[in-house]
Amino acid sequence: MPAQIVEPRAPGLLEALLAERTLLVGMAQKILKCRLKAEDVVQDVAVKLCQDPPKRAIQRPGSYLRRMVRNHAIDSLRRSVGESAQMAATADMDALASPCACPQDRIATCQELCLVARALQALPSRTRQAFVAHRLGGEPQNAIAARLQVSPTLVNFMMRDATASCRKALEPDESRSAA
Repeated sequence: MPAQIVEPRAPGLLEALLAERTLLVGMAQKILKCRLKAEDVVQDVAVKLCQDPPKRAIQRPGSYLRRMVRNHAIDSLRRSVGESAQMAATADMDALASPCACPQDRIATCQELCLVARALQALPSRTRQAFVAHRLGGEPQNAIAARLQVSPTLVNFMMRDATASCRKALEPDESRSAA
C-alpha cells in the first residue's frame, strides 16, 4: 500500500513552497554553497510539511518557509561539517605509524620483550629498581642515588650493568639457532 500524502493543515504552505521554490533554493545555496544540497534541503522541507504539518494556521507562509529552509540548511551544513571532520580523522589513521608491520614482527617484539624482562628479573633487586626508575620512570640518577642511599657513581654502574644484561639477552644464542 503506497504511503499516503497528507495535505498540510495550514492552507497554502505547499503552494507557497512551489511558488517560492527558486528563492528558497537560492537561499539554501548561499548557506550550503552547493545547488544540489540546496535542492535536497527544499525537498526535505516539502516532505516534512507533508508528513508533519503545523498544528496551527500559519499567518505568513513565505516567512515560515524561509525560516524552515534556513534552519534545515544550517542543520545540513553542521551535519556535513561534522561528517567531514570524522572522515578526516578516520583518513588520518592510515598515516599513523604502526608499532608492528605484521603479526610476525609483533610476535618477535613480544619475545624480545620477554627476554629483556627475564634479564631484568635476574639482576639484583637494587640494580633492577634503579634501572626501571631511570629508564622507564625517567627519574634522575641523582634522585635514585639519594633514595637508595648509594653514590651516584654506583647508580651509573648499575645502569651500565643492567643495560649490558638486556643487550646480552637480545643477542642471538648460537645454541638455540643450532637446535
